[in-house]
Amino acid sequence: MISLALRRVALALAGIAALAAPVQPLPARAAEPYEINVIVSLTGPFAFIGSAEAKSVQAIETIVNKEGGIKGQPVKMIIQDDQSNAATAVQLASAIIAKKPSVMLGPTYLASCLAVQPLVVANNGPVTYCFAPTLHPAAGSFLFSGGSSSGDQAKAQMRFMEAKGWKKAVLIATTDATGQDTEGRFADEFASGKYPGMQLLTREHFAQNDPTVAAQIAKMKGFNPDVIIDATTGTATGTVLRAIKDEGLDRTPVMSSLGNVINAQIAQYSSILPREIYFDGPGFISRDVTPKGPVRDAQQAFYKALTSQGLNPDVGFSQSWDPTLVIIDALRHVGTTASAKQVLDYIESLKHFPASDGYYDYTDGSQRGIGIDSIVICQWDPLKKTWVAASEPGGKPLPRR
Repeated sequence: MISLALRRVALALAGIAALAAPVQPLPARAAEPYEINVIVSLTGPFAFIGSAEAKSVQAIETIVNKEGGIKGQPVKMIIQDDQSNAATAVQLASAIIAKKPSVMLGPTYLASCLAVQPLVVANNGPVTYCFAPTLHPAAGSFLFSGGSSSGDQAKAQMRFMEAKGWKKAVLIATTDATGQDTEGRFADEFASGKYPGMQLLTREHFAQNDPTVAAQIAKMKGFNPDVIIDATTGTATGTVLRAIKDEGLDRTPVMSSLGNVINAQIAQYSSILPREIYFDGPGFISRDVTPKGPVRDAQQAFYKALTSQGLNPDVGFSQSWDPTLVIIDALRHVGTTASAKQVLDYIESLKHFPASDGYYDYTDGSQRGIGIDSIVICQWDPLKKTWVAASEPGGKPLPRR
């Protein structure tokens, strides 16, 4: 029988052996995802754009996480639908802002962005990158606007029309915030005196949901215009194009807007498209004419990322692509625990940032980073099912090929 003393020695030796044994590390706990809230229009009249914006943001999430996230922390995009309704956007934004995030992406269109703007201003954040180019935030504010401004879009289109020799123009716009803004920018350009001989002969209007604009188009036809300016987006554009065809004006060139550079939309309208219709498109469409360098590389990367997932890039994808990249770049530099003010200060100092629409420079106080040189007048190629450049960046027509 083992004595009590020997048992004590054995237990002591066992304890020493246990202490000497190599310690097995506990499994490393994965970092919690950093959530970025995104408000887009997945349903309603602006779903053409919003659904593409959501897919673009999700594609960036995949790329960022494959690259190791933000300093090792994965990213998760929390996408919510405002149903193309400004009141819904306010409800969603209020719930998001209550959590005090440093950044927020969206909404899709101007009315929602305008409705959310006071909340962002009152709370000094988060840094909110509205995807609508028709928003014009104050310099130094926590709000940014995606894409080139509606003013620069009008300038690029005016350059193109002037070079084409189109003197007599007529315009039709919706009475919503987007339509009023777009119409106002064209009116300013015609009144500027920079385009001798060019005239805006009439400005017609209709509500976004009006079923027909036959009377407005008939009035426009009476002016025998050289060009029709269609300052509409979404389903309202289909209403206008249908009336143009019915009135026999489909041989007159049409200048349409950036918000209509949407593949799904143009496919729906294929039977009513005028013979000659142009759109002020985003910079990525110039990928075949952009000189070799960082911007062209960024444009090709944009295309590759989306086409590899079976997606055909259009403005819906680009409207959210560059803004999301800018936000990710900011977070990678200031960290995910940074305040909204720290994110804002970083973006406001950012310049020469290459992305799909061109080089971004936020030091001018524009709250969007790019200007007229990011705009390419384009056309739809129905055979190749893609958008092709009709102008150089800035609106000067390309030589006929």
